[in-house]
Amino acid sequence: MSRKTLIQSVERALNILETVRDSKTPIRAIDIAKTVGLSSAASNNIVRTLFERGYLDQNENGRYVLGGQAHLFGLAADTWTELRNAARKPMIALSNATKSLSFLGVEYHSQIIAVNIVESTGPVIIPRNQDWLNQFHSTAVGKILLAAITPEKYEKLKENYKLEKFTDKTITDWTELENDISRIRSRGYAVSCDESVFGITSIAVPVCKKKETIAALSVVFSSYYLTKEFKENAISKLKLASAEMTDGFSE
Repeated sequence: MSRKTLIQSVERALNILETVRDSKTPIRAIDIAKTVGLSSAASNNIVRTLFERGYLDQNENGRYVLGGQAHLFGLAADTWTELRNAARKPMIALSNATKSLSFLGVEYHSQIIAVNIVESTGPVIIPRNQDWLNQFHSTAVGKILLAAITPEKYEKLKENYKLEKFTDKTITDWTELENDISRIRSRGYAVSCDESVFGITSIAVPVCKKKETIAALSVVFSSYYLTKEFKENAISKLKLASAEMTDGFSE
């Protein structure tokens, strides 16, 4: 099926908003133009419009950040309200029991979106600027989500997905990744040790609704603590939390 024609000006505006969203620090207008591949004049016209409408704002140095209107849209467009509500208490209990950060992720438009993060008293802190959007192959949550999507969706994602190397342990071969995913389907959990960030391990299990995987739940901790006993305990606590979340869904 051929792709229907999209409106170029709208695509450009959305590209600019996503660029500002993904920037770890407030971003200059010239860097926005460079990132989205537009001339300064063309980019500035769109940026100015978004600024006037409140979707972009400027800091004291004139650099851009997302504005209040973008925040209001985010609050109004929470697709995962039920999932987030069902996850809140089980994730707090999970983080307390494992002394690890817990992370709940979903696949959305071929990206990993964090629905909820519960920090722990442990040393691992995850930035909340969604750095993991394209880390299906290097995170436990990502691998659980890959294991659950349909073959058709998997092939579509594979067409435009790059197996980026983050550490020496990152899987960068599709055959090796698919073998790993096959094992994950069989055992019901995923482990990613030093594959996304060296020194960080994550273990994840699926979260299901009506027998369909809708999310992946993980604990994230220092690889120093990855022993057989810790792993088995974490998997047990993850499965318990996932089951409690499932019980929390409305019929």
